[in-house]
Amino acid sequence: MTKKIQRTTTTIKLNEEAYSDFKIMAIKTKFNLQELVERAMYMYLTDTSYRYKIHQLINTEYTGSDLINSITK
Repeated sequence: MTKKIQRTTTTIKLNEEAYSDFKIMAIKTKFNLQELVERAMYMYLTDTSYRYKIHQLINTEYTGSDLINSITK
């Protein structure tokens, strides 16, 4: 029997272009924002090198083509 995970609802504001690009990529890869957030939170909590990288990011504002280019390189 699988334990039911309790979830909380939250609201966040995202860069509109980046989110639009994410939705396109998410459809292509069958991946959604909830999965991304849950995995990113897990990595943040359990992996100190990942946490350090996140804290070192200065520019988190990508525009559409910049975001896609950064992912595909």
